[in-house]
Amino acid sequence: MLDEFSVRLIVYASMISTLCVGFTLTHMIERFPNFAHADYASIGSVVAYTLVRFYGFNPYASWPFAALAGGLIGCVLYILVVKPLRRTGGDGIRLAFAMFALSRILATLVALYSFWVLSKFRIHSRGFLLRRWDFHLNGYPGILFTAPATAILLVILLHLFLTRTRLGIAMRAVTEDPTLASCLGVNVSRIHLLSWFLTGSMAALAGAVLSLAMSVRIGGAEELLITVFAGSVLGGLENIYGAIVGGFAVAFIQKILPGIVLRLLGSLGIWMAGFETLTPIIVLVVILMVEPGGLTALAKRITRTSI
Repeated sequence: MLDEFSVRLIVYASMISTLCVGFTLTHMIERFPNFAHADYASIGSVVAYTLVRFYGFNPYASWPFAALAGGLIGCVLYILVVKPLRRTGGDGIRLAFAMFALSRILATLVALYSFWVLSKFRIHSRGFLLRRWDFHLNGYPGILFTAPATAILLVILLHLFLTRTRLGIAMRAVTEDPTLASCLGVNVSRIHLLSWFLTGSMAALAGAVLSLAMSVRIGGAEELLITVFAGSVLGGLENIYGAIVGGFAVAFIQKILPGIVLRLLGSLGIWMAGFETLTPIIVLVVILMVEPGGLTALAKRITRTSI
């Protein structure tokens, strides 16, 4: 029998891996980290909360709307910020700082929405949690089954899209060499726009899913981003399949390691286990010191050595 901690861990790990895939895909195409990526998840949870709490939607029926909202916001950010900065010669550092500023704007908008809900409806919404609207199967919440299934389905669909469709192959070409892809007739701008829609949709969907298992609190996007960044670096920022493994690994380390420390160090462990949010940072530092290329680079090196 799985306890509540195990259920939340499975859901959390599934969605962190989904967020890592989107973050890595954006980095592969744009060549800079999208620091607003985790804010898509907050927006997805807000959309799901609004539709369920005020319009009577089934939580699962709100997922497509959350994904659509995240995708549209991703497109808006690309059209209004990324594309103009690229046109004026903005490099990866300037774009990264721009996305960091935008992440603060998006976080502020979510906070303003929460304040509006409190002032108008007298409902505290500092954290968005939809657990009581979930269904149960054999004594377990439905999200235990739907979250991993959603993560697996998204990965399969993304794989098929990148390997079996013309647009997906064009996106891979842009990832490898945008100049050459443009010479071959690929509309590079359209591919970039599509990638921002896909990654925004996946991230917002992850936020809607997480709101069924745990409170997606306002201001939590920063902590979530650190975890996603660590998972993407662990998997390798040049491989979306590595991001899946890295996301699961970091999520499990983040949630399980404090418990291990607590058992080993006793009362001292209680103090240390309170710093759960530091775990991804420690993982990130260790990875950058030992193998900056992540698990993907390590696997390639082992393969070359064995040959």
